[in-house]
Amino acid sequence: MTKPLIVVWEGLDAAGKTTLITKVRSMLESRGYRVSAHKTPSSSKTGEFAKTYGNDPEIDHLTRMLLFLANTSDDSRILRRIIAEQSPDFLFIDRYYLCSIVYGFALSRLRGAKISEQDFKEFLEIVEKLGENVFVKPDIYLIIDAPEEDRAKRLGVKEGQGGLENMLERDSLMQQYVREFYKVFGEMRPGQVSWIMNPQGMADEVADKIVRLLLERLDGSHGSYLRRV
Repeated sequence: MTKPLIVVWEGLDAAGKTTLITKVRSMLESRGYRVSAHKTPSSSKTGEFAKTYGNDPEIDHLTRMLLFLANTSDDSRILRRIIAEQSPDFLFIDRYYLCSIVYGFALSRLRGAKISEQDFKEFLEIVEKLGENVFVKPDIYLIIDAPEEDRAKRLGVKEGQGGLENMLERDSLMQQYVREFYKVFGEMRPGQVSWIMNPQGMADEVADKIVRLLLERLDGSHGSYLRRV
């Protein structure tokens, strides 16, 4: 069985990640590649609990992070099953354990916790050590970002879901903290992270560039540190 290229899609809320995933998957499949995808939080027991209780406006930041982290850890068994049963060329993971930690630290900072970038690095490294035989190992991370005015436009036409999640995605300071922690991660993983700006109205062009990036990586090429497309 050939190991798929494991692509983790991360980024800010309303940056256009879901649209890009759909477009890139379609473009790859039109070229004959097999693409499987999984989104967290999922419909698993841990995913449903994280989505419901984890988005209670009164929940504390630590409990919320641990709930979503539990789901991404638990869903690793689903990812392994997808790989075994579907043998894809690409496995797209729409947010993984990194997201749980980035958003957890961002919310903690938003609520006044005294945390540093070094704390983030050390916590991430500890989680990855604990999950050495749990997590599937990503080959590349795509961090999707967008100008703040474009995020605001997308949020303006998005139907609100209510709850804490909806409040946080509309909080510019929260999203800035998210951006900052993703950048710290990029500094930790030279060559593994591609930071992708997705301006309004440019989804087709950005998707085309991502396809070329992934095909290069599938062929064994190595992306540059925080490569921007």
